[in-house]
Amino acid sequence: MNEKSNSLFLSFGTDYYTEDFPLQQILKYSGLRYNSKLSKLGKYVSTEFLEALDFIDHYGKPYLEYWNTLGERIDHVRISPEHRRILDVLFSYGIVRNVITGDEDWLYHFLSGYIISDSGIFCTVTLTMQTAYALNKFGDNIVREKYLSRYLSEEKPWMGATFYTELQGGSDLGSNTTKAELVDGEWFINGPDKYFASNAGLADGAIVTAKPVPEKPGAKGISIFFVPAYLDNGVHNYRIRRLKNKIGTVAVPTGEVEMEDSVGFLLGKPAEGIYGAMDILMISRLDNAFAALGISRKALWEAFLYANSRKSFGSNIIEHPLLRRDFLEMEADLEGSTILSVKAAEAFNRSANDHFPYSEEYHYARILTHISKNMTANLSDRITRYSMEIFGGIGFLEEFPIAKFHRDAIVTPIWEGTSNIQALEMYETIVKKKSDRKLLETIRKLVNGFSKEIGVSMKLLSRTDDLEKRIKELAAMGDDAQYYLKNLLDELGHLFSSALLFDLHVHSTEEDRERTRIIAEIYYIRNISHGEIPVELLNSAKPLEWMINSR
Repeated sequence: MNEKSNSLFLSFGTDYYTEDFPLQQILKYSGLRYNSKLSKLGKYVSTEFLEALDFIDHYGKPYLEYWNTLGERIDHVRISPEHRRILDVLFSYGIVRNVITGDEDWLYHFLSGYIISDSGIFCTVTLTMQTAYALNKFGDNIVREKYLSRYLSEEKPWMGATFYTELQGGSDLGSNTTKAELVDGEWFINGPDKYFASNAGLADGAIVTAKPVPEKPGAKGISIFFVPAYLDNGVHNYRIRRLKNKIGTVAVPTGEVEMEDSVGFLLGKPAEGIYGAMDILMISRLDNAFAALGISRKALWEAFLYANSRKSFGSNIIEHPLLRRDFLEMEADLEGSTILSVKAAEAFNRSANDHFPYSEEYHYARILTHISKNMTANLSDRITRYSMEIFGGIGFLEEFPIAKFHRDAIVTPIWEGTSNIQALEMYETIVKKKSDRKLLETIRKLVNGFSKEIGVSMKLLSRTDDLEKRIKELAAMGDDAQYYLKNLLDELGHLFSSALLFDLHVHSTEEDRERTRIIAEIYYIRNISHGEIPVELLNSAKPLEWMINSR
């Protein structure tokens, strides 16, 4: 059969794990071992996966079937056989099962998200991981034996979901109206409007937030429950009102769920439900970060390959100084966000088994998660949009894949809490848990370690001192501090990323030191000193040439 689909993707056939040179540098710096399974996944994603997801996005979106042939209400979301096969392949890599069983650490899961990156299909994986994590961490022995085992099965494992959001509340879980009532030892959930229920219709069960009766006001009244999609007798346990028509993330069905006397199983202590809900949410926020990074990397890679092939005014467009500068700046920002996100994932990996009241390490993971989620989402929006610009007119056409990258990227600043929510929750960890102390201490330790080799070390230390004073000033401002929290969120992220990039440079091999120096200096100038980038840095091809050399 004549097959030309591979010509749509210039990076077709690339190993998105092994051949991603900056990622491998960062993983080596962090002491993470090479994983051959991720290499296999990287090759699969760049071939069968990308082609299939592009087709599903345009022609194979999920749809809701309300009734079966006998006239029975089934609320079944139908997906294409290829869509189902892709999910089977992804789950066969153990990116959920192997982490819960301890055969792999959390970095394996998060790096899988970076490689897969597609916000739609990876959302299904994320929601399944959250469900398995919640059952494993908060479920009693009966619930774990009956339901967790289904999620860890190697043959047709269950899929999951988290039904948190309601129309009237959004991120304000304290305003949820869904209720849970204990009757003769069994919990029944009632709520008409779980409004953004992703994976509804595919999930075999969901983590649901609800307020036990008698209700307690606010977020402290929230508890978490596991609600199976079907009861043991085959009866559907909740209804799907409709699926939403989205501009992106087509591969994951997002619906509206209604619960009427739905049977649920309490997870953890009722009074600690909000802490469990936020604990579970950390996974999706880190997944959001790594997926955003992966989309950014694929879009930038595609755009760079195109810029090296497309001629304008007598030369390849990559040779034009303005374009080269844009690529260098985006590459530096992408590597800075990647190294910070890896550190956030490592912190979560160290604290994933913590329970309320949580440890200092857990709150450190939380502050890094808020920073990482915010930085990577905004960056993904910017890089994918600019990559469309590189492609010119065809970048705006749906028949070519670059537009899909952008449509899938622009949800990442919205999902799992907007930038305002990330800033507010980050500040809550500072005020109540003093999470900034470990972060600032970590930055100082990094900078002091390379202070003799890096000329801007004193400026980085001075900036760290300034932020410490700024945090104290904000604490004295009361509610008015909220006006400035997004700036603080960005500044903490840029400072930590800059320190990490210089430390990566110092610990690089002789062969790589020039490249890592250029990246670190560009990032510092763009995001810390806000000066002009010297021509010497902008003229270098080293930071970008790996994308061509890998082909």
